[in-house]
Amino acid sequence: MASHASQAARSCSASYRNSSQGRRRRTTCYCGERPVLMTSSTAENSGRRFWGCVNYGIGEECGYFVWAESEKEQEVARLKRKIIGLKGKVTTLERILTMAVAVALVGWTCAMILLCEKLSLTRNGRFFLH
Repeated sequence: MASHASQAARSCSASYRNSSQGRRRRTTCYCGERPVLMTSSTAENSGRRFWGCVNYGIGEECGYFVWAESEKEQEVARLKRKIIGLKGKVTTLERILTMAVAVALVGWTCAMILLCEKLSLTRNGRFFLH
């Protein structure tokens, strides 16, 4: 139990060093192995990349953890993904609007044609025969 606490403390201090020293990361984790680049699958950090112990997932990991990019870079990436999604929605809405305008124009054109036909059939309230 004490080793997990010390590993967590080392991991936190490594993360702090990483953010405070120009994002340098260790070339080895606390096991003496090279860290591997992984992708987070948590809801809060989905898709965010991090450096972790090569032994993660087999129960032998040392607890080494460092985000691969800063929070600002992550926020920029998240906002870029959001922009792409919003651009897609705008494109869809533009298509819907174009279709609605086209349908409205066809409707008005048909109404005007019918009105003109009705007016040509009547003159002063009487039917006009050609």
